[in-house]
Amino acid sequence: MGKYIVKKLLIAVVTLFLVILILFLFMELMPGSPFNDPKLTDEQRMLLEKSYGLDQPVMVRFFIYLRNILKGDFGVSYHLSINTPVTVMIRSRLPLSMKIGFLAMLFGSAVGLCIGFLAAFHRGKAVDVISMIITVIGISVPSYIFAIALSYFVGFKWRWLPLLYDFRLPARSIVMPVLALSVFVMAVIARFTRDEAIAVLQSDYVLFAKCQGTSKATLLFRYVIRNSLMPVITVMALLLVGLLTGSLVTEQIFSIPGIGFLLSSAITSNDYNVVIALSFIYAAIFVTVRLLLDILYGIVDPRVRVSGNDPV
Repeated sequence: MGKYIVKKLLIAVVTLFLVILILFLFMELMPGSPFNDPKLTDEQRMLLEKSYGLDQPVMVRFFIYLRNILKGDFGVSYHLSINTPVTVMIRSRLPLSMKIGFLAMLFGSAVGLCIGFLAAFHRGKAVDVISMIITVIGISVPSYIFAIALSYFVGFKWRWLPLLYDFRLPARSIVMPVLALSVFVMAVIARFTRDEAIAVLQSDYVLFAKCQGTSKATLLFRYVIRNSLMPVITVMALLLVGLLTGSLVTEQIFSIPGIGFLLSSAITSNDYNVVIALSFIYAAIFVTVRLLLDILYGIVDPRVRVSGNDPV
């Protein structure tokens, strides 16, 4: 087990190194610079680049940046909040994005599990057909479409909830973003739960339990839910990564001061340090979740660590 964990840790470290290298090089290849103000002269622009160390060779700056990251220093903002440490900017916005993402995951997963198990137990019937139509719509339609619809009807037309994020009403302001983001989660979890539950219901041990006269409630709680949840939890964990790191479009629609909104603003203004830091955080969260899932699978199923195959 120790060798298996060390192997996965090394893969995670190498992955994160490659991510930060690719991000850094891509930002170098992007047109323009952080100092695109037409009012600046070439001499002023050169002085600014020298003061921030941008006049040095690319690889020199990369390894300096890498060393600073290991210290928790992602540099300063060039444009959005001049000379403000990027960590400070992220620290003030990350909790809100994580809160919205967690609530969307919680609500979407709860509804998706109920729909999925209900559809599996009524396979081929009207309930199953309706649930599948709902899941297809939820998967096919982007979350920002639901966000726009909620914003128009609930926020603008009916005025039940704040149209845009209101710092005076934080609890009510996140209801629509949570609902909009939870639709995709609900659809994916429902579809995946249905397929897993049907596979369990068709297994030999469940068929044997049915022949013994086991009640539907016992089948559901003792066999179906228990044996269907592990693969579903894997999907839930990967979906949670995307939700915790914020949604660019949804946060813009509702003017939510989260990291998704911060990233979109940083990209449009060529604020390199902010873009690299947020992208790296996204990747780090994803790699960490995958690492934890791999270790969990290695503990639960010894065949995984023996074969060395990825469980997901």
